[in-house]
Amino acid sequence: MTLRQKVSWVLAGVVFLCYYAFVLGIGLFPQVLAYRLGPSAITLGIVAGAFLILLCIALTGLYTFLANEHFDTRQAQILNKLQESGALKELQNGMA
Repeated sequence: MTLRQKVSWVLAGVVFLCYYAFVLGIGLFPQVLAYRLGPSAITLGIVAGAFLILLCIALTGLYTFLANEHFDTRQAQILNKLQESGALKELQNGMA
């Protein structure tokens, strides 16, 4: 398994666990998520939902950063080495 795949699975697992914990919280403890924060109409569930949205945005940004800085750079280096050795042209022509 490549580093890209490992990072993808870990980030997907974090999102999966957080969303299902939220959904289980709604189903099992609705009174906790319905708790009002102060005299306003904002509840703990709204804060938790906003946190999930921000978490997904942050994890997407993290993956994009890693892809641009590490994964894509490494892939370009590998493709350059293959092209310099002539192996890439052979693979494209089906001669390998």
